[in-house]
Amino acid sequence: MLRVRLTHRLRHHGRPPQGTLTPPPGQAYAIVSLTGKAFDPDRATIGLSVSDAGGRVVSQDVASLITDTVFGEEGMSPAEGKLVLMTLPPGDYRVSGAWAHWMEDGVFGADLRMRQFPLNAPFHLDAGETAYLGQVQVEMSFLPEVKLSDERRRDFGHMRRVWKIKDLSQVRIRPLAAAGPAHP
Repeated sequence: MLRVRLTHRLRHHGRPPQGTLTPPPGQAYAIVSLTGKAFDPDRATIGLSVSDAGGRVVSQDVASLITDTVFGEEGMSPAEGKLVLMTLPPGDYRVSGAWAHWMEDGVFGADLRMRQFPLNAPFHLDAGETAYLGQVQVEMSFLPEVKLSDERRRDFGHMRRVWKIKDLSQVRIRPLAAAGPAHP
């Protein structure tokens, strides 16, 4: 019989409780927008992984481009994807990878495409803080690639409209940037 022992648990993420961005005691929040573009978004899924300083994956999330949307401020065009809230202990982390799978019409019908994108985008969290890390966008049309950017206007609009957060003044702005070669 095969037995597996989990040495760590992946962190839960979701929406903030009761319209506040104050993390639980001894914890921190990291917010990242996971978005994607595909010729056929109805058949595309994307994901990202966050690793700790030891290289262990401690948080992951997935977005379906058919069901998940980042709405932004009123009047803005929405983005296909998800605004991700991760609860993590204080420490050093990195967005270590993104992935995508999508369908493309081929000569003999639909072809499933899958792609992994190693990343090395470090960030730090202090206890009790909430940090906005920007956007990880997975492009699946034409040449598949990942782009990191600061989309705070749209993402803060989503926090106000969807998460019902009135005061965003305590959110630290720390857009991700690639830092050298990715680790395996």
